[in-house]
Amino acid sequence: MSKVIFTTRSEDVCHVMEAHQHQKVDCLASDEALSLFRMKVGEDTFNSHPEIPTLAEEIVKECKGLPLALITIGRAMADKKTLRRWDRALQVLKTYPSTFSGMEDQVLSILAFSYHSLSNGPIKSCFLYCSMFPSDYEILEDELVELWIGEGFLTKSHDIQRARDEGYDIIQSLKEACLLDSSDQSEKHVKMHDMIRDMALWLTTKPGENKKKVVVKERARMVESRDLAEWKEAHRISLWDNIGTQSLENVGQEVPFFLDLETLFLRRSSMYEIPTGFFDKMHLVRVLDLSHNYRLKSCGQLNQLVNLEYLNLSFTSIYSFWNIVQGLKKLRCLILNFTHLKEIRISNISSLQLFSMHGGHLRIPCDEQKALLKELESMKDIKEISVILDNDILVKKLLNSYKLQSCIRKLHLQRCSNMISLELSLSCVQAMVHLEMLQISSCNDLKDVKINAKDKGKQGFILRYSMVIPKFCKLHEVHVISCSKLLNLTWLIYAPCLQSLAVGDCESMEELIGGSDGASVVEANSALFSRLTTLQLENLPKLRRICNWVLPFPSLKIIYVHSCENLRKLPFDSNTGKHSLKKIQAEQNWWEGLQWEDEAIKQRFNSFFMPSEYMDLYQVLGYDY
Repeated sequence: MSKVIFTTRSEDVCHVMEAHQHQKVDCLASDEALSLFRMKVGEDTFNSHPEIPTLAEEIVKECKGLPLALITIGRAMADKKTLRRWDRALQVLKTYPSTFSGMEDQVLSILAFSYHSLSNGPIKSCFLYCSMFPSDYEILEDELVELWIGEGFLTKSHDIQRARDEGYDIIQSLKEACLLDSSDQSEKHVKMHDMIRDMALWLTTKPGENKKKVVVKERARMVESRDLAEWKEAHRISLWDNIGTQSLENVGQEVPFFLDLETLFLRRSSMYEIPTGFFDKMHLVRVLDLSHNYRLKSCGQLNQLVNLEYLNLSFTSIYSFWNIVQGLKKLRCLILNFTHLKEIRISNISSLQLFSMHGGHLRIPCDEQKALLKELESMKDIKEISVILDNDILVKKLLNSYKLQSCIRKLHLQRCSNMISLELSLSCVQAMVHLEMLQISSCNDLKDVKINAKDKGKQGFILRYSMVIPKFCKLHEVHVISCSKLLNLTWLIYAPCLQSLAVGDCESMEELIGGSDGASVVEANSALFSRLTTLQLENLPKLRRICNWVLPFPSLKIIYVHSCENLRKLPFDSNTGKHSLKKIQAEQNWWEGLQWEDEAIKQRFNSFFMPSEYMDLYQVLGYDY
């Protein structure tokens, strides 16, 4: 029987061709890449100076294992035998790679075939936009999709959730076209190969392409006058790392040059403030990202940006927001995650559709927060809300508002003193159709979280005889940290789509899922933990079990357990995590003391075990900012 082997850059081609096996071919490892490059350069040139091999290694790093680039650049360097020419080549590759000999015709134009094969204009715009981030940058998918929404690349309707789903579909399409890669560190991030990024930036500069001109400058400690002259026609500018206030003052003096500017990133800088007048005449700016400027306390006269639709001030030290938003009548997306705000008023932003203020430690007084919830509730266009609540009064406000429940996407309950029980009605569960992430931290009076139904007899009938069980249909991430009196998390039976669960520093917790209620739901719906990929358990001294019955965990990849000395048995059998499990991280002594049904099961899971040290969940999950 004959076989046909074919290669393609698009996974869609594999599906259309009904390929029996798919084998992804990764870029070359560093030693293989250097070997290929050395072969194309030739031994005579490679050994012509003792420092050339070191420079060759640096050039190979710039190619990131892409054979096409290694071959083209290697051939171009074959007759270069002086250190000056090798130094120059390395500098060009780091700054203006498209100008390197052979790169445009033999590398970038070939890579661009994948871009030209994309199905429509919006997906092409989304791809080119990824080049706004620095090389090797791990791009958070949520952040990328929200920027696309702010730019207007996605669905034009007021349905933010529909636009978000469209954005995630586009990310998947770009992965299948080998134009974006999955991150090695996190399933929430994507990255762009350096040569693909160079191709995208090259495309934005080609004449006659009708594209937005993009300027990206990394390590922008100083912005020089010659830089400003080159940027005068830019539609999008992205400045990263250590840009100072003096540089911005230089830019501010040249503001008339930026009359066409629509998008501005200023990130990871050492700035304390944005100079007065910096935004003068930038009337077309629609997207402004000032996030990750940790020292930034003042951001000038933002209210001059009358066309602004997207504003991100996450990870800044800005503490007052009232004067900032005056006049921003068109603002649709406002993102204030991990900020130090002490006051906030948004009632004058009537066009707001997406509001996000989660992460970190809240400093806003309860009355201000209550007013904020009331303002959000009254907005007719608001579709998506992510917030921190630190008072049981605020939680009750949320649970009594269908409007707020139906918009909530990420919810963090933090330091809610006097909240002994968190009771959710079935109607509340059904209303929270967009809830994706729930965090409960430092709620030290909380003893239980439960789903209540007024008609318990009817609920029992539903659970036992109906396949339609009320549930959090999108909840995929739950963190429960430092809730010292909480006994269990049995309510998770209503979260069949859960993908990540982290539980730590809950001194009283004895089981995750317990009681007959859990068993009855599993009888009606076997989806409990069926999508769970990551389970993290830390410092749970009384935890005796995860649940009282064996679970298949068909999607589970990673288990992390630390300081759970009373957890002596896992709900595993020989089929648990059969096609998904990658590693189990825990203390060696705990692992050796586990009880198993038989030796065969123990041996199977032994191959996944990796001894690990303590990992602070507060730090890992971002609670320590």
